[in-house]
Amino acid sequence: MLFIFLPFILAGTFILGRTFGLKALVGTLFYTVGLALFERIPFELNTEHFLAVVFGGAILGAGLALILRNGGCIDGSEIFANIITKKLYDMTGKNFSMTYILIAFNACVYLAVFILINRNAALLSLLVYVVATSIVNQFTDHFEAIKQVTIITKESDELVKTIKKELNKTCTIMNSQGAIAGENKMLICYVSYFELQKMKEIIAKNKGVFSTVSTIDEILR
Repeated sequence: MLFIFLPFILAGTFILGRTFGLKALVGTLFYTVGLALFERIPFELNTEHFLAVVFGGAILGAGLALILRNGGCIDGSEIFANIITKKLYDMTGKNFSMTYILIAFNACVYLAVFILINRNAALLSLLVYVVATSIVNQFTDHFEAIKQVTIITKESDELVKTIKKELNKTCTIMNSQGAIAGENKMLICYVSYFELQKMKEIIAKNKGVFSTVSTIDEILR
């Protein structure tokens, strides 16, 4: 599995940056090691596969949610979807949801398994994917949603340049007044969930910055 994901990790590193590639590599290593360890645990359910699918999907979803919250990836399809959405954004300037790309990619995988390998395995794998995705959405507050980052700072110029350079995002700048701090600038920027970790790293490098993050269900253009 590590060798299967390796081309995706290399492509993600080249296109999305070394930080993303490193986190994806670490996540994939933990994933493959976890699979190897779980396979050696002498535990078997004397029932139908349903319980194994549900609890296995829940464990997978919980682990994946922790990795996603820290800006990583363990699945080649997610890296592939990230690359496609970034390319689409670079060409059009619009944020596209990864949902349809992931659905199309996984539909091809499960269809191939259904036709070429085993029908039951394909259907059970699809159920694991549904359970894991549900858990991920609960843990990550719907990671497909757009995140609004509000930043209050006195030194806005350098911060705006860094956001533009590293995330290719622009900001809305407004004058604001603090009861104690006095005059400052308020920046509003919209990013995807996978860009949020990078935004946090950028903000952390700037002292005297106050920021909040909220989830936006939809942006009307």
